[in-house]
Amino acid sequence: MNRMMALELKRVAKTRSTWILAAGALLLSVVMALLVISFARHWNLDENGREVSLTGRDAIQANQEMLKPIEGELTPEKIRTAFATYHAVYETYGAKIEDIPKDIYYQKIAPINPILNGVREVYVDSSTGIPVPLYEISPEEAANFYEQRTERLSDYLSQEYKDSPDAARQALAINEKVKAPFYYIYGVGDSDTSEYLTMCIFLLVMLCTVIAAPIFSADYQSGADDILRCTRHGRRRLAVVKLSSAILLTTAIFAVCITAFILISHAAFGWESLKTTLQLAFSAISFVPLTVGEANMLVVFSGLLSFLATVCFTLFLSSLFKNPITVLGLAIGGCLLPTILSFAGSGAAFENWLRLCLPSGGVGLRNSFFFELTDFNFLSLGSFGIWTPYIIPVASGIESVLFFSLTIRSYSRHEGC
Repeated sequence: MNRMMALELKRVAKTRSTWILAAGALLLSVVMALLVISFARHWNLDENGREVSLTGRDAIQANQEMLKPIEGELTPEKIRTAFATYHAVYETYGAKIEDIPKDIYYQKIAPINPILNGVREVYVDSSTGIPVPLYEISPEEAANFYEQRTERLSDYLSQEYKDSPDAARQALAINEKVKAPFYYIYGVGDSDTSEYLTMCIFLLVMLCTVIAAPIFSADYQSGADDILRCTRHGRRRLAVVKLSSAILLTTAIFAVCITAFILISHAAFGWESLKTTLQLAFSAISFVPLTVGEANMLVVFSGLLSFLATVCFTLFLSSLFKNPITVLGLAIGGCLLPTILSFAGSGAAFENWLRLCLPSGGVGLRNSFFFELTDFNFLSLGSFGIWTPYIIPVASGIESVLFFSLTIRSYSRHEGC
């Protein structure tokens, strides 16, 4: 069987379409990582007092240098000092940015912006939900950031899930695992790396779907399957070999491309920045007890499970139909359906369950595991609330096994000699 596997891997890997798609996937991953780096921005004044903008690696290095003083644990004392600096500027020049001299802004305000933005999110007007102006938050109040954050999260959950108290209780229980004080280092969390990682996974799923689509159907169409099926191991064992080789090949492409994306993007922004608390990268009231690095690891793991589920689903379709174009159309449609539901759906509970439980429910332009992880979404199951990031990997794992088994059964029963 090992020899059969090696021969099948060699056969699929040597086809021109596989080489083109694999090379395209790797190129796409590298380009997307470089795009993330190119989006980095830094503004400052040159020696002549003129405003200049840096981009790419120069901007990253400048931002790292500028934000170095606030890196490390975000202690109450560090928050108090930042707001004391802000109030000193406010009392002299007012709250409008355009009234603050640019040299003062870049020297005093820009280096503490990550702290100001985090605190602003947890101090809101209870009647309107609008953030309180920074000048109304005293340094002493700002130092109570962590207590105020818990209170703000509790209020938000009680309003958002007043009909599902179990969901609110679960979120607050998870939030108790969030470590304080938060930890901050400029880098990956300040960029679009996580969003582009999600998009990269989605595009890899699409490209590898194209590779998997003709695995069975092309042999049906050419008649080669009739010959193979008449051999000694022409049914069940051949199905397992074809399935396994296709999964191994596409998974290898996935692994190489994601590794390339991570190595390029993370190396540029700094590996130390992966220690940044997730709340400082996305939302201060997020209840997810993870760092940026841990969150990205979960995104890759969940993306791999969705990838395998989608590839197995495509192989199942390939074992059913004789026309590779039909298989490809149905498989691509299946890949896009969760994204279509997230954009055009009514938001009904049934649609959300369907969207998340589809093979590609964990990858997409707006419906990915990453967006579920950084949002506050729960789905009801009777009187219980289920956090959506739990649903995606469980559904993908089950579907991978299910469609793997159904493909073997379908191919074994396919009419042949």
